[in-house]
Amino acid sequence: MSPLTLCTSLPPYAFYLGPFRFESEIDIPELVGSTGSGEMKVNIRRGGVPRAINGAVLSGDSCEVALTEYLLSIPGTARYYVRNGNEVRLDIAPGAPIANVSTYLLGSVFGVLCHQNGLLPLHASAVESAGVVTAFLGDSGAGKSTLAACLQRRGHHIVSDDICLLQPQSDSERNAMRVIPVAGWLKLWNQSLQFLGETPIEENRVFSTDDKFRLFLPDKGSRPLRLGRVLFLDKAADTQAQPTLRPVALLDAIAGLMETTYAGYVPTLAGQKSRIFLQCAQVFQHTHAWRLTVPWDLDRMESVLDLLESNFLDTIGSKSDP
Repeated sequence: MSPLTLCTSLPPYAFYLGPFRFESEIDIPELVGSTGSGEMKVNIRRGGVPRAINGAVLSGDSCEVALTEYLLSIPGTARYYVRNGNEVRLDIAPGAPIANVSTYLLGSVFGVLCHQNGLLPLHASAVESAGVVTAFLGDSGAGKSTLAACLQRRGHHIVSDDICLLQPQSDSERNAMRVIPVAGWLKLWNQSLQFLGETPIEENRVFSTDDKFRLFLPDKGSRPLRLGRVLFLDKAADTQAQPTLRPVALLDAIAGLMETTYAGYVPTLAGQKSRIFLQCAQVFQHTHAWRLTVPWDLDRMESVLDLLESNFLDTIGSKSDP
């Protein structure tokens, strides 16, 4: 697990993440050496953050949402303004830890950029086997990142963590939904790192006060990959319960996907909930949905991995879903 490094060049910096090329006035250590297609250029500048957005809808005390604008205020960290899917401006609070500033930039702000560009970000981790992707969806703490890390140990390739980015197909295309790789790292709690035999590095802490760390991954390229299936993660109350897989009905799968859309409140408040529904429905034109119920105990992880490999991952792309 490599520690973060600062960019040695002078601003403006150029960073890549998935489809985006960030031309930035601030260093983003997490993205040093990262790759991506860079087909969508985003300018990141300091200053010029408005006090409010005219006609915006409020979401709690921290953000405002309009069709092409977004304002996020995090006390003690920064204020972020996103516009038209190609511009980010931020005012950084004095003394704010850089880890906190970049975590919001690569989380909430990245999700907003995806929505403003018509992409579909899911709250999911995903692995690839034989060119086909399986996405694991769930709330924070569901075990998505730990599961992906354990599957990587068995030879499967991680293509996303926390945000699984989908590229909707046009009406004329009949191919399965494509996943744009955005996996520069996993975000894991210290307990999961210890389970994996990894040592946390202070410089890789996600938030300055949390016990969660980034585990950086080797670059696997930026070529979009076919989404083969989505698995909704549930935790079994009984730590001794056997992991189970069961299919999910189409309407339930669409509803579940909408609920696990990353920063889903943004398109909802911007009046674009119908777009999200249509994109989620499109996912299941060529993709199966399953519910994976797993025990809480990490010591039962091997049985979960065995179940997945026996049904899906060892021969993914060469046999049908059970």
